[in-house]
Amino acid sequence: MIALCGIFSAAELVILYLSSVFQILDLVIASMTVLFTIVLMAEYGKKPVSAVYIVVSVLSMLIVPHKFSPLCYIFFLGFYPIVKPFFDDVQKALGYVLKLLYFNGCYIVVYSVAAHFAMLDDIAGVGTVMFYVTIAVANLAFLLCDYVIGLITRLYIRVLRKKYGFERIFKK
Repeated sequence: MIALCGIFSAAELVILYLSSVFQILDLVIASMTVLFTIVLMAEYGKKPVSAVYIVVSVLSMLIVPHKFSPLCYIFFLGFYPIVKPFFDDVQKALGYVLKLLYFNGCYIVVYSVAAHFAMLDDIAGVGTVMFYVTIAVANLAFLLCDYVIGLITRLYIRVLRKKYGFERIFKK
């Protein structure tokens, strides 16, 4: 388990580094780290995933030159699959409210930190119509992302694990 966590940490770091090389696709490439988190979460639970999250968060801020992807990983991409089961366990409507509150909090933090690093005097048009349209579109994209993460998790647990013998590979 420790070796696999190290390998997954290295793979996530490589992905985050690639997202700074191909900056136009930084968020899309960084989103691929969720796949490793889903596998580790299904096989070993929250403790190893939390350790991988902490290691990748610290190392990505030190190694990756373009900091937007690591910030998205730290505040959302790396941590959301860990807390998603908690949101899914509560009542459906309350779960969606909590998910949206979590996402909007992360969105505002990442937006503020990115604006600070970019040394913007004001936070790029807060209060304008375009800012609110951007938040609305981001919320829709988040809900779609949440749905896809749930689908991929179910696909892995119900189909891929058994079909390709991952149960034998990830012995507990």
